[in-house]
Amino acid sequence: RIGSLSPRYYGASRAEDGPQLLSWCREDVVDWEGKFRTPLEGFTSTPRPLDGVPPFVWHGSIRSPEIAEQAAFYGDGFFHNNIFWPMRHVQEMVTYYRERYERWGHGKAHQAIVGLGGQVFVRPNSQDAVREFRPYFDHAPVYGGGPSLEEFSASTPLTVGSPQQVIERYASMRESVGDYQRQLFLVDHAGLPLEVVLEQIEILGTEIVPALRREMAVGRPSDVPDAPTHEALVAAGASIGGEPRDEA
Repeated sequence: RIGSLSPRYYGASRAEDGPQLLSWCREDVVDWEGKFRTPLEGFTSTPRPLDGVPPFVWHGSIRSPEIAEQAAFYGDGFFHNNIFWPMRHVQEMVTYYRERYERWGHGKAHQAIVGLGGQVFVRPNSQDAVREFRPYFDHAPVYGGGPSLEEFSASTPLTVGSPQQVIERYASMRESVGDYQRQLFLVDHAGLPLEVVLEQIEILGTEIVPALRREMAVGRPSDVPDAPTHEALVAAGASIGGEPRDEA
């Protein structure tokens, strides 16, 4: 990982060492020397990138604008955790990233590549969802002892309810962050047993995700990029580690 809650992660700075680190995917044999790690000589990273094309780079953050700045600087994707914070905070972070993306000359602000996290618990009706999830919420270390389930759900993206409630809430997020490319869901939280997690995945895949795709396609400008895929990167002859343009 390059970047977490600060521009440095175990001594690696995307701005300073990123091109060298990311060259591991592009070059078969590399030499590298950092400040805190053992130097690498004649190093080959494995497995090698599929079709010789490195994966798309995302910078993930919860609260650090420096990470949003890094993503914008290189024209990479910005992924906001979007789990424990109110939507206004997520909106501020994504807006900052979009503004800086445009300022660095990679495209218009609305064309920046954005991903969001999220967490849900779903049952056919909301009463069953709340009743079943509440004991897990109340006893999970990450939740227990703090706000109630209702308070936490009101102030964060946690949505416990019916498929339609999840669809409506997450489809509305682009009103705050604009059109975005990736939506990830946390479904194995709070100590849920495996069989329940698998049920959640089934509901997401058959009912929620298809509906969200339809909803998010409505009114989407034609110049907003699609989500980055391996096939698209291969077709574009993508290379890793873009160079920022001069700031205007």
